[in-house]
Amino acid sequence: MIKIITSDIDETLVDNNKKVPQRNIDKIKKAKEMGLIVMLATGRGPYELHDIPKEAGVIDKDRFIICCNGAVIVRADDRKIVDSQTLDFKYVKKIFDFCYEKKLEFFIYTVDKKYGVNLDNNEKVRSYTNDSYVVEIKDSNINFLKDELILKALIKNTDMAYLNSLEIDIAEITDYSLEIAYSSNMFMEINAKGVDKGIALKKVCDYYGIDISEALAIGDNYNDVAMIETAGIGVAVRNAHLQVKERADYVTKATNEEGAVGEAIEKFILNK
Repeated sequence: MIKIITSDIDETLVDNNKKVPQRNIDKIKKAKEMGLIVMLATGRGPYELHDIPKEAGVIDKDRFIICCNGAVIVRADDRKIVDSQTLDFKYVKKIFDFCYEKKLEFFIYTVDKKYGVNLDNNEKVRSYTNDSYVVEIKDSNINFLKDELILKALIKNTDMAYLNSLEIDIAEITDYSLEIAYSSNMFMEINAKGVDKGIALKKVCDYYGIDISEALAIGDNYNDVAMIETAGIGVAVRNAHLQVKERADYVTKATNEEGAVGEAIEKFILNK
């Protein structure tokens, strides 16, 4: 019996305009009325959530949001951190130096800010996630971040073949001590070892006294695979990558544009 539902945000819960389709809103509301916990699990930083949790109707007391692929869990109502696993600065510095030299677009996520280097013209003001401000790093020195809590690093490139080719370099310069995943057909997401959405979901389930087999997880991309495989029922939306669909128990007929999250709730909760 499903007791908790967790959904990715981009290309899953929201449409391509970053709005939550009405079908999702309605079905989330019905699931909550039945006593289920509904939460979000995203690669976004806490400051990139904007109004999406409110729009989806998942802001309640004693509820959580998984951010930065599981590196941080925050309370839904006030965004206060309840759990975090940070990146070692020495590894962030190595990746930064690598990206700086190769002129790769690179981002560093701290607890309260997002920093970027080698930004294109659009990224110099705002990021891809609904006008999030990016602090531009203008030189090769990031020692000012040495004492900051760094949650995630990210390399952006729209050439996925090239981005994938960088993985061995990043793994080697960081002693194979980090987790690497991909999202949105343009991001290499880098977290501390042992960080993924599946592990974070298990932590939340343990807090509520819910067995992970009683969880329903919905996603679309490679950084969602861990939670899709960990949950009792894993769902891939129709627009998900083929490899993600292959790991899922069910693939929706609807895309993120058509309320795929709502369809999953209908199938596994409302129509049972």
